[in-house]
Amino acid sequence: MKITTQDLRYLNNKDTFCKYAFRALEDQFDSRAKFDQYFSSIDGDVRKDKFLGTAASYLFLVKNGDWAVDDPDSDKIVDYLTNTYKYIGIFALIESLSDEKFIDFHQFLVMKKHQVEFPIPNKDSLSELYKVYKKEYGSIRSCIAFFKRLGPERQAALISCLKVEGNKPSIEKLAKFLYELRSKFVHEAAFILHMSDTALISRSGEKTVICRLSIKDAMTFFEEGLIEHFRCKA
Repeated sequence: MKITTQDLRYLNNKDTFCKYAFRALEDQFDSRAKFDQYFSSIDGDVRKDKFLGTAASYLFLVKNGDWAVDDPDSDKIVDYLTNTYKYIGIFALIESLSDEKFIDFHQFLVMKKHQVEFPIPNKDSLSELYKVYKKEYGSIRSCIAFFKRLGPERQAALISCLKVEGNKPSIEKLAKFLYELRSKFVHEAAFILHMSDTALISRSGEKTVICRLSIKDAMTFFEEGLIEHFRCKA
């Protein structure tokens, strides 16, 4: 597909959106000059444009954005409401970075490369196919890939924020847990209560979960992951 100048709306307004992007990510750079050097190193105009749009969205949706309650019986800003808003914004931005096309389960089943034989004999066989589908095409893959771009020390720091009884920690399990929080809000309107400034103990099925990840931590890890995402070549 040919990219026209109209497609590069953020890059065409580079001065404005570089200002926004730097404000969004200034905690990760020693100076504006270091930021400009990083931005210049991003591979290609399309990726530069995507970086500017994502960073600006992060600035206004998350870093400098709050969910304001306009009701006389409520505080203007309620921590668990605004943290939910910010958390969902972070994961929407992570998913927006994926170049992979969404494929539903029916499309997966009929793709020739999977060689699925019909009729599928039983529920167990169908469940196994669905596990393969989730592994290959599930949205959580983009989250795992995003956090895996962090260096080993930062991955270890992120993993240490979560302890699940009986489970050996890994970036995959951490990403899955964080994505499930996102899904519970999207599908069940369950607020994100795990992002407080103190450790929160909860249950996941029959297992005890201890979460020490604050929304500030989540924002820091997102900023680092965003920088690493665009540091890599397309």
